[in-house]
Amino acid sequence: MEQNKLSVLVIEDDPEDYILLRTYLSHATRTQFELCHVTSYAEALNTLVEGQFDAVLADYFLEGHTATDLFKHAKLIGLDTPIIVLTGLQAPELDDVLMQLGASDFIPKDELTSALLERSIRHAIERKRSEQKISQLIKRDPLTGLGNRLIFEEHAELALERAKRNQSHVAIAFLDLDRFKNVNDTLGHHVGDLLLTLVGQRISRGIRASDFVARIGGDEFTILLDNIHDLVSLERLCSKILAEVSRPATLDYKQLVVSASMGIAVFPNQGETVSELMRKADMALYECKKNAIDARFLVFSDDLQARLHKETRVENGLQQALDNNEFELHYQPIVNLDDYRIVGVEALIRWRLPDGSLLMPDEFISEASRVGLITPLGEWVVRHAAQQLQDWRAQGFELTMSVNISPRHLLHVSFDELIGNVLQDYHLPPGSLMLELTEEVFVDSGLSSLYALSEARRAGVKVAIDDFGTGYSSMRYLKTLPIDRIKIDRCFVSGGGAEQISDPMITQAIVFLAHGLGFDLVAEGIETEAQALALHQQGCQKGQGYWFAKGLPAKQLTELLVAGKPLA
Repeated sequence: MEQNKLSVLVIEDDPEDYILLRTYLSHATRTQFELCHVTSYAEALNTLVEGQFDAVLADYFLEGHTATDLFKHAKLIGLDTPIIVLTGLQAPELDDVLMQLGASDFIPKDELTSALLERSIRHAIERKRSEQKISQLIKRDPLTGLGNRLIFEEHAELALERAKRNQSHVAIAFLDLDRFKNVNDTLGHHVGDLLLTLVGQRISRGIRASDFVARIGGDEFTILLDNIHDLVSLERLCSKILAEVSRPATLDYKQLVVSASMGIAVFPNQGETVSELMRKADMALYECKKNAIDARFLVFSDDLQARLHKETRVENGLQQALDNNEFELHYQPIVNLDDYRIVGVEALIRWRLPDGSLLMPDEFISEASRVGLITPLGEWVVRHAAQQLQDWRAQGFELTMSVNISPRHLLHVSFDELIGNVLQDYHLPPGSLMLELTEEVFVDSGLSSLYALSEARRAGVKVAIDDFGTGYSSMRYLKTLPIDRIKIDRCFVSGGGAEQISDPMITQAIVFLAHGLGFDLVAEGIETEAQALALHQQGCQKGQGYWFAKGLPAKQLTELLVAGKPLA
């Protein structure tokens, strides 16, 4: 019978014990052992690093050290070789301790036989191989055969440690297929699976031998780019990967156009941990896809870092700001273009930070929507605007109050109840409160949202289309949906930056349309006297913009109302 050959490191400082072990192993019936013998703890550590062995036999005591020290070192260097501990002590309690530390077996020397020692070594090696196979299966993506997030993070951790020692750079890239959902929806998931497998193969061909790729879920792949010299070489490598991935593909007899986007973060410039680099690479990928970067890849930058810090601060502070009443409303006048006197106001939310600075809506509204606070924030705006309107009306100022609301408000089951309660609680007459929504809401929101708007109008509010002309502008919905006012978008009024109206033909057409359908009309973004005069000549009744006033705190707006003078 042909014997298997196994390489074993023997760590033993007693020459007689080593001779005994060698004799036992030479009498093995199924295995031929090749032994490497070391007698000191320091020599053992060096040999473990430099050599490769199938198994290790180690005496428990060695030069003032114990097997416990050996296991700690083995864990530190990532040694995966099975270790069997031998001892002359009669100490059964060591058995459990050593097994917990990772020993494959613990054998008292006075129990040794040739058969026992051979069997222990063979079983230890087989168990370790089985554990390694299971570990590899756990760390593999079953569809593509690539690594998964677990093994990717392990590789990345080791790469970062090397980079720290060598003072080099490592990049982590997130790659995401463009329009992959369309492939699944139109061609079926089996074609989508074929495409993912193909893309995994293409990425593997596009990277270097020192790099590593994994699929971490859906159509998202992570790539570890090791030993990056400079930004130019990084960009060249990313371009090569994307070019390889983006070649046309024929799958299941169907021709597909393949494209992808990448976000990249570099160690140590953008982070010193794997989790931080992955988070920033993901953010760079999101930015790349959102803005349709021509190169289809984006390296994380200081600008993105500042935005990340700002978004984190905004997200963490929104709920606290709402609880602490840190928001405030400013009011921009809406004037009659006949005499430039104030006939209404639009409520504009601001966030007053602890340092006294103000955040504008575009700096926190989208985040409030993402974290689920847009509905309570909207209710806060409606109630505070209604209270201010009540105060002004009590002073004798007959105004209308316009409030911007999110489509999510319309989906809230108690939206119409909120509006009714606000009108009742603040004793507002019908028509004095107006809700402003962008025109996409009327097309995309569905019947439930339109029902909510109709109920709100029935309760006594009016509805305005904000930024009219920049969306769908369907003539059908203008005639059938619950609308009272059209607001001409500022891009048609002052978007060109000139003294005159930017698009006079469009503004004139909107004026004719509003008059024909019986809508109230307001022009936004009036910044010059010439624009105000021209809009009035075209037949526009009302306007707002910096030519008259910016958004003002309630106190300053009250002073304008008391003065009662034209605003221009």
